[in-house]
Amino acid sequence: MSEVNQERRHATDVEFTYENVVAICPWCGQRNIYNRVSDLRDTEPIAHREVTCLAPDCQKRLIITGDSINAAYEMLVFDSYRLQEEKRYSSCILNLAQSFEAFFALFLRVEVLYRPFAADQDHDLSHFNELAAALFGKVRRFAFQDMRNLFLRRVLDKAPLASLEAAAEWIESLDGKPAGPVDAEIQSLPDRELSALLLRLKQCRVAEVRNQVVHKAAYRPTLQEVEDAPRETREILFSLAARLRLHGDDLNWYGCRSHEILHHHVGL
Repeated sequence: MSEVNQERRHATDVEFTYENVVAICPWCGQRNIYNRVSDLRDTEPIAHREVTCLAPDCQKRLIITGDSINAAYEMLVFDSYRLQEEKRYSSCILNLAQSFEAFFALFLRVEVLYRPFAADQDHDLSHFNELAAALFGKVRRFAFQDMRNLFLRRVLDKAPLASLEAAAEWIESLDGKPAGPVDAEIQSLPDRELSALLLRLKQCRVAEVRNQVVHKAAYRPTLQEVEDAPRETREILFSLAARLRLHGDDLNWYGCRSHEILHHHVGL
């Protein structure tokens, strides 16, 4: 490679999505799309990364920086705005439905694994990983509505899981798909703001439209059906995260001091 090709320049107009990084080559102007898994082989936020321009007649080095540190559900919501602008309404709805499911999974990791692990004095990693596998086994076939019902049930349960043993008992108690609470149960919460958010979640139509899209009829939603969906999803999930003290997947936020717990062990 020649000396000029050894030079590095920062990419221009970099766009970070949940799945890809899009960067304009400062040398030739090529619009490069790097898939996080297949091309970059790394799904962690990118603080500084050198990559090669994908244009065959360029292949010079460029630097990408400034990635988002948002949780998966947040990035999926942000991506939905672009999909909506591009009038890819089916993809927009699918992204939003996935953001809800990613949020429910994050809540379960935090509530059933991270916080109980932090509360345990022993910090037994092997027990933690066993429970992570058990939880994944219980919910692996849960669809959107099942995950939403489980989330609602866990939020309405006023007894926190104060240890891994308590978490183990709760996981063991999961028998079949959970039934959703009636509105009266949600309205009985003393936290009125949380109660209102849970009712909005229960009434949100994103899941219904998503089911129409993925079924064999391959339904194509209209602008009217998706116009307010990204805003509504963002308001519900971001507000719930604040009320429930969810700070993404960083274990340190929840009092976990061991970095030996790997997210892929959790499986959710």
